[in-house]
Amino acid sequence: MIRAAYALVFLFLTALAAHAGDDPYVRPSDIDLLAILAPAPAPDSAITREDLRILLDLQATRTPEMVAMANADVQRTLQRFSQVVGTDLSTARAPKANALVDKATADSAAIFLPAKAKWQRLRPYVQFPQIKLVVPPEDTYSYPSGHAAFGMGTAILLALSAVAMVAMMMRNPAFQDDLKAARAEVRSLLNLPPLPQDALPALPSPSIVPTQAEAPATAK
Repeated sequence: MIRAAYALVFLFLTALAAHAGDDPYVRPSDIDLLAILAPAPAPDSAITREDLRILLDLQATRTPEMVAMANADVQRTLQRFSQVVGTDLSTARAPKANALVDKATADSAAIFLPAKAKWQRLRPYVQFPQIKLVVPPEDTYSYPSGHAAFGMGTAILLALSAVAMVAMMMRNPAFQDDLKAARAEVRSLLNLPPLPQDALPALPSPSIVPTQAEAPATAK
């Protein structure tokens, strides 16, 4: 559901307004998911029946590789994004990034659980015995989805890290020249007219990344 997707985005963006220490990034009192999300589909609704049809189709065509991937995805860790990002994001190599994602995930779970308890949407393998589970069972209700929130939220956090990286690059004149050349090349391949030579695409201001001297003092 589109409203659910926007709510999950809002939840994780709110988690970015963090304070140092052990305080939560976001508290259950900060966000009322019951007011934001649409209610879970009824057990006998057309949406639920369509869910079952899709799941049975997937069940009939799933491969051992798909089963292995599903079991890997059950583990909500930053390391699952290593292949997409192109570097090892294990806890050993990226302890601070993992700590951020783990804390944001735990905080979001505290917000999801009351909504799950309110709507009590059964997981498909509980409601429909013809669904054969190939991953460890969960002891919570299915909506709103914690796995969906983790996947979307972690992707947002990684994307924001990339924004900060590009903002730093924008300070480099050589990068700006290369960016203009690459942009002109791609526009030519797409048969688009050239843009003014001094034009750069709208990118986040480098000022979002403080220098060492500008960095705020850590609260003691």
